[in-house]
Amino acid sequence: MSNDPNSGQPIEASQLGEEPASVIPMRDGNHFLLRRTFLKIFGQSFHVYDANDQVCFFAKLKAFKLKEDISIYAETTQQNELLRIQARSVIDFGATYDIIDSAQNLKVGALRRKGLKSILRDSWLILGVNDEEIGTLTESGSGGMALLRRLGEFGTLIMPQTFIAEVNGQQVASFRQRRNPFIAKLDLDFSMDSQQLLDRRMGIAAAILIGAIEGRQN
Repeated sequence: MSNDPNSGQPIEASQLGEEPASVIPMRDGNHFLLRRTFLKIFGQSFHVYDANDQVCFFAKLKAFKLKEDISIYAETTQQNELLRIQARSVIDFGATYDIIDSAQNLKVGALRRKGLKSILRDSWLILGVNDEEIGTLTESGSGGMALLRRLGEFGTLIMPQTFIAEVNGQQVASFRQRRNPFIAKLDLDFSMDSQQLLDRRMGIAAAILIGAIEGRQN
């Protein structure tokens, strides 16, 4: 129903005349842990654990790849693809990333990096299916603190990153980095989103995308 036989491109929900329904088997709870491992030869991999320490999402990003194209799976065997993150351009500065529900080939939204503002503090726009702005994802703290983190792993060890997501002016999620000099970890908290304003698919994709970009910068 959501595949365009002529173009093969993902179809937006508005073209179907319906709201996108998540088919992702989301685990119960609002708290997750994202762990990033990084090897320069093999690239980056991301494990997302639920509150019971079970892997519920897995992604891998190849090294030396110019354009972000990340597949998110339900397991480490990479058999069941749930989401795709597709960059619209090779250039990262101010890039827009479409979030695709793989099972339906359905665009559920997009994330756009605010290039100039992200020089000191990472700043993102959360976009709806028609690229309308619905929220923001921003690195907290002052510009000076953010600059310290740009010094690499040493900087983030002293001053770990925290990202705050807001939709319609309400906080819906936080991503907080743990102090760990060897493995980057983010605590993902969606518990404040009692009204379900943020599509959970967008939240998980945003956390993995931030991890991928931060890993490449460091």
